[in-house]
Amino acid sequence: MGENVGAAARAMKNFGLSELVLIAPKFEWPNDRAQMLASGAADILENTRVCSNATEALAPFNLVLATTARDRDILKEIHTPEAAALRLRTAAQAGARTAILFGGERAGLDNDEMSLCDAVITIPTAEFSSLNLGQAVLLLGYEWLKSADRTPAIRTRQTIAVPATRTELTGLFEHLERELDVAQFFFPPAKRETMVRNIRAMIMRSGLSDQEARTIRGMIVALVRNKYRGQKKE
Repeated sequence: MGENVGAAARAMKNFGLSELVLIAPKFEWPNDRAQMLASGAADILENTRVCSNATEALAPFNLVLATTARDRDILKEIHTPEAAALRLRTAAQAGARTAILFGGERAGLDNDEMSLCDAVITIPTAEFSSLNLGQAVLLLGYEWLKSADRTPAIRTRQTIAVPATRTELTGLFEHLERELDVAQFFFPPAKRETMVRNIRAMIMRSGLSDQEARTIRGMIVALVRNKYRGQKKE
């Protein structure tokens, strides 16, 4: 189906795969439905090579892995998607031309087609083992990209924070201390000066940005404004 080819092309574009080869397609090519599903991947469809059989299609490649969900009579190594991507990536970095062979959704690959491949990729599934073409290409394309990706497993989005000025910090100190005085926080009064110094030192250690200093002052205003909320008026 043209739609599946279009979805496969889009998945390829997402994950850095660029060469699409169709083997004896049973639909008209070029295909309008494929174009509709290949959002952003029109260039892949335009450069698609169409071959009459697998032998012709795979002729330029040095390493070919075949996807299948079923056991075969042919004895070949079976790779997980992750292991397959690593093998393909290593071969490509050494200068080899590599390919993944996908079968049709109904019948998959026949034994003659499998015999042209170096190894097999089987995608683990929970119950139903069949995936449509777009899903399979997406999953293996992701593993291909991941095999060379160095993105940290966990990261925090970096923002450019401007440190608070002394004026902003002084305004925060005075605002906070004024409201703490009203709340009679500084007790006994003889220890007020020491407590103020400790609070200021604590705030200084946090290295506030200008936005954070303004946010804290806003919090103080909100707390003071609503300190009687929920209490019954006398």
